[in-house]
Amino acid sequence: MMIAVVGSMTAAQRGQRALLGAAIRADIVKSDKQSERGCGYGLLFAASQQGNVRAILREAHVNVRRYTQDEWSML
Repeated sequence: MMIAVVGSMTAAQRGQRALLGAAIRADIVKSDKQSERGCGYGLLFAASQQGNVRAILREAHVNVRRYTQDEWSML
């Protein structure tokens, strides 16, 4: 699993809707790491969809701060 970290709940919801429109499931999660701008939210999705997710979120103008591996999925 991967997480696309975004800056707000609104951005996460917009991203989730865009991914749902492409039949890609994504769950909204609270980011566990705080940045200098405060906490963020993320979209949890299957790592096999990473290329599709990047393209869809870019097209939907969702500003992704970073993509990261979900630590829990590695256990």
